[in-house]
Amino acid sequence: MEWIVFGTLALWLLGSVIGAILVRNPVHSILFFLSSVLAMAGLFLSLGAELLAGLQIIIYAVAIVVFYVLVITTIPWEKVKRFEGVYAKELAVGFPVVLVAFALMGYMVVEGDFAQPVGKVEDNVREVGRTLFTSYLFPFEIASVILLVAMIGAILLGRKEE
Repeated sequence: MEWIVFGTLALWLLGSVIGAILVRNPVHSILFFLSSVLAMAGLFLSLGAELLAGLQIIIYAVAIVVFYVLVITTIPWEKVKRFEGVYAKELAVGFPVVLVAFALMGYMVVEGDFAQPVGKVEDNVREVGRTLFTSYLFPFEIASVILLVAMIGAILLGRKEE
């Protein structure tokens, strides 16, 4: 039964991610992104990581989606429509990079320490906090800097030309 729930949530997640990438309307893309966030929270719940599911919903489903809506409303779409079309060069460079990254991550999951089952953790919050602020402090701070740069970029794109 666990595999049926996990498989259903995984298919929901994949469909939402593909939809977020392929739709042309930015509002529909945000809705697909929100759907993928909810599917990921469901996956966390099915794996017994209640704290991560809650954080997924609070941080991504609320804060990031509101941030994306703010960005969409501030970007002058007349500028963006000038650049519509297929980016053939970017696709030719990006697709092999994505394939290599996917292959490396798949190898890490199958052969690395990620594949080892972890016993039931009694205090999920304490373990996540300890891991986040010891082993993963640098990536956590990098993510916050990336979000800050994205916000500044959205403000600059939305600024009226003088």
